[in-house]
Amino acid sequence: MTGSPGSGVDDYPVIHSIRTHVLKYGEIDKHKRLVVVIPGNPGAIEFYDEFMKLVHQSSGWPVWGLSHAGHSTVPEDLQWQVPDPDVFTLEGQRQHKAHFLTDYVPKDVEVVLIGHSIGSQLVLDAMDRIPADRVKEGMLLFPTIERMAVSPEGKRLTPLLKYMRWLLVLLSACVWILPRSLKMGLISWFLGKRKSPEGRRVPGCIKSAALNLLDPYCVANATYMANIEMREVVDLRKDIVEQHLPKLRFYYGATDHWCPKQYYHDMKNLFPDHKKIHLCTDGLKHAFIIDGNEVIAEKVNRWLSEL
Repeated sequence: MTGSPGSGVDDYPVIHSIRTHVLKYGEIDKHKRLVVVIPGNPGAIEFYDEFMKLVHQSSGWPVWGLSHAGHSTVPEDLQWQVPDPDVFTLEGQRQHKAHFLTDYVPKDVEVVLIGHSIGSQLVLDAMDRIPADRVKEGMLLFPTIERMAVSPEGKRLTPLLKYMRWLLVLLSACVWILPRSLKMGLISWFLGKRKSPEGRRVPGCIKSAALNLLDPYCVANATYMANIEMREVVDLRKDIVEQHLPKLRFYYGATDHWCPKQYYHDMKNLFPDHKKIHLCTDGLKHAFIIDGNEVIAEKVNRWLSEL
């Protein structure tokens, strides 16, 4: 185990046949409770470093998160083993998260699952695969759990993911061979162009995590998973949502191009009596981890205090 830039602890256990980056803030104590963060896509957990740190510091809960299979680089000194190729599919990622919760997290620990974007779909699937009494709540942030390909961003990216993924991998391979200092300079330049209305800063963990987006191995796995998402995340899994509804909380973006505001209204109409379906009023974008960590962490801490 090593320390991460945000003072969290990095671990790289083998989960469902593949070494996986697990980031941990705090250890499980006598309360036997744990917050587990499941990322969006691309799914390097380091993107969520500052968010996890803020939630841990404010709530006192231990907060652990794991990368998606194949979305993070692994230290070269760790022994490599050939993973099951199916682990990179959406179903493989579902099994990957279930294995983490059943094999890595102690079975007597009650968990709060936080999913962002496609991570919200994986949270729903995890709640359907592990004992119900182990999950205290599932918090779905900017949830892409239905109609991904017909969303504004889905319409734009689906053709690229279907026909041009090889080009993205090739471009990343060309950049990957550059010196690290030059790659970090390119990342800083790109992120510097992003301006938030409130002038929020881009955390350092975003810049270091973005290196994974230049690794052709990670790019290939992330784009492969995204292509499958467009095909498979179509209809809302209403059966799963209904089964676990009392433990589910939804947080939609008002200007989210992956899950438009209409999806929020549709969910409200579908479950009019459910009080935990929220619409963002803070102007945050889908990728809140770039400039909205403080806002979302504050909300999560309030929700945790209500449990």
